[in-house]
Amino acid sequence: MYLQQILNGVSYQAIGEGNPEITSLSCDTSTVKSGCLFFCLKGKRHDGHAFFRKAIGDGAVAIVCEHPLETQALQIVVEDVRSVMCIAAKNFYGNCVDRLKVISIVGTNGKTSTSYILEAILTKAGHNVAVVGTNGIFFNGQRHTSALTTPDPIDLHYWFMQMYLNKVDTVIMEVSAHAIALRKIDGIVSDVAIFTNFSQDHLDFFGTMEKYAATKKSFFDKKYVKNVVANVDDGLGREITKLLPSATYSINEQGDVVARDLKIGKTSSTFNVNVFGQETLVTTHLAGQFNVYNTLAAITCASVLGVDIDTITSAVDEVTCVAGRNETLIRSDDVRIVVDFAHTPDGIHNILSFLKGTCEGKLIVVFGCGGNRDKFKRPLMGQVVSKFADFAVLTNDNPRYEDPKLIAQDVSERLSCKYKVILNRSQATEYALSIACGGDTVAILGKGAEEYQEIRGRKSPYSDVEVVRSLLRSE
Repeated sequence: MYLQQILNGVSYQAIGEGNPEITSLSCDTSTVKSGCLFFCLKGKRHDGHAFFRKAIGDGAVAIVCEHPLETQALQIVVEDVRSVMCIAAKNFYGNCVDRLKVISIVGTNGKTSTSYILEAILTKAGHNVAVVGTNGIFFNGQRHTSALTTPDPIDLHYWFMQMYLNKVDTVIMEVSAHAIALRKIDGIVSDVAIFTNFSQDHLDFFGTMEKYAATKKSFFDKKYVKNVVANVDDGLGREITKLLPSATYSINEQGDVVARDLKIGKTSSTFNVNVFGQETLVTTHLAGQFNVYNTLAAITCASVLGVDIDTITSAVDEVTCVAGRNETLIRSDDVRIVVDFAHTPDGIHNILSFLKGTCEGKLIVVFGCGGNRDKFKRPLMGQVVSKFADFAVLTNDNPRYEDPKLIAQDVSERLSCKYKVILNRSQATEYALSIACGGDTVAILGKGAEEYQEIRGRKSPYSDVEVVRSLLRSE
């Protein structure tokens, strides 16, 4: 594809002449090859403008930048490289996203579980559905790994093209606050956007809760979204409903879809639900009140898309597990072991309040906090764990470039229950299982379905579920 085709819809100033054929796109010099169009992105640590010479030397035939550079190479000067990269990637990959129905999910917690439930409903209704999110990219029975909840635009539009070529008609996409702030979704219009909830996270990036909330709220604009599905038991959700046409769901208030008579069991929940005036009974095997909310989000969205209530309830009943979300294994002596992605104070409260309420013995919690991320939530996470745990094992999550001992110190400031520090995560899990006996619950929090542990820039294979299964096999 030629450069001018890729820049269709972009306002720019060209320095230099020519309309070269572009064979690839890149914003990372390690992936530049002959015929590449290189985007100079500004990040927190590095500025891509400093690497334009390497990109040219490795084969880039044009540079997209925000100010003129000292080079004879063709330069495309734009106001915002990040936004332009989205439009260019969309053009380069044939604008395939415009041929797909896009459902976006925004919120601090619940995005992945909601996507699993909604995918099951829409698949049962006859759609060929793809899912993009924290656990990977899924379509046509295949899982493809992704390093980010919302992939960077070049990768994202590549996958949209693959989905279109493989006859996918509907994409369910988790949209992170970082993706909104970094304009990764420019040029994509969601047919429906779901808002799940809002609570503390990512203050290392956003600085304040107000800025974090404003970022999420900014997505609900007609340039990104046609219709909204919002949780109106959440304050930010109520604000969002004032911005665009909205369908609402609730447990505590009136909404278009309202759940009543909740019966929360150890392995399932039932509730009556009024769906736009139609009453039905719903059974979900994703236990906990937080999963009632996730189920309501999926039910409301599916209803907005025209799926009948019988198909919805049947599909919900068939969803038995979401990888790394309240994923439960039972030991031979009836110890319940739960692996969950909860890594925020609110997420931890949700899972532990459910587990404590359904625990017949002690609640033992294995958890840690990620490094180089929101430090403000660390003592809050310790405080929440102390509210529910009989005993805690404080361990590593993904320490990244931070000292694990210092992370543990931050967490322990408000960790008032009995606890032990074992920084090796597999050893921490083994210890927790060794002190558990019949009727106890061991909750292993923070990593969920992740298949790696990141330490000092290196990602080593690691899975909480596989560690648990290995320990159970060795007994």
